[in-house]
Amino acid sequence: MKKLVKNWCLSSIIIFMFLIFVFIIFMTIDIFSDMELLLFSIGILISSISFFLVGFFINNKLVSKISRVNDIVKDSIPKDVLNRSLYSNLNADNEIEILCCNVENVIFEVKASEKIKNDFISSMSHELRTPLTAIKGWAETIKVGELIDFSTVRKGLNIIAKEATRLSGIVDDLLDFSVMSNGRLVLNMENIDITAEVADAVYIFREKASVEGKKLIYNDPKLPLFVYGDQARLKQVFVNIIDNALKYTKEGGSVNVNISENNDKVKIEITDNGCGIDKSEIPSITQKFYKANKSKKGFGIGLSVVKEIVSSHGGELKILSEKNIGTSVIIILDLIKILEDKKS
Repeated sequence: MKKLVKNWCLSSIIIFMFLIFVFIIFMTIDIFSDMELLLFSIGILISSISFFLVGFFINNKLVSKISRVNDIVKDSIPKDVLNRSLYSNLNADNEIEILCCNVENVIFEVKASEKIKNDFISSMSHELRTPLTAIKGWAETIKVGELIDFSTVRKGLNIIAKEATRLSGIVDDLLDFSVMSNGRLVLNMENIDITAEVADAVYIFREKASVEGKKLIYNDPKLPLFVYGDQARLKQVFVNIIDNALKYTKEGGSVNVNISENNDKVKIEITDNGCGIDKSEIPSITQKFYKANKSKKGFGIGLSVVKEIVSSHGGELKILSEKNIGTSVIIILDLIKILEDKKS
């Protein structure tokens, strides 16, 4: 039974007992005749029953309305958001307290979403302005023609191509995020060697790491480990995480990529000794548009996309970090036994 209805029933019982007590007193002092006492007792009984039934009906309807509003409010709160409440001793049976708590969470999320949206617009404007400015500037310079030599033209074209590729990457990230936010992610599932996908992702960044004076170390398990998944999407996960690890690691630092097998699970762990993340921010960094480090480029959607891809594969994403120490991103996926399947 709901809290409000319980309280009403208890109140009705107390009032009824009080009326009985009054009735007993009247009987004791003998100020009424027998007929008057009978009528008085019948009146008390009818009044008490009517009072209880009407109140019970009204409270029950009220609780139903509150519960309905509470469900609507609760559905508007993102599932990955921690329960934020001013109530340290929230009563789980009290509908009013629960409703207040959920309304508070919604208000908090609306304010947070507004801030995130403004940060995203600002970040997107900056991210788009930089390559567009470079492309426009070099295009106008090359357009002059007679004022520059061939080597300068070639340099300008290289910059234009590089910035156009960067713009293409930004658009791809936004499209991926849009697809996943709308629940339209389609996976091309097949049996794949996950070690090969990790190795390819490491290879992509090996030259970049070397140029930036950072070490990218891959501990190859030397044997294939098969999972059932989307090859392109899983590689996207590893590329995104390694890219982040290198981005937040200073010159002279290192990024380690390890793969291990345990209990029909494969664990891919990417660890850096970069700037790290404050523990209070770890629960938020996989939320869309959230950026722990505002000074770095990006929209804050990379890890939210990673989380969605890993979840869609039935996997688990863990992030362990300590400020100024480093970060470990762990991906756990289910292994499949190709050889055993063939024999069976």
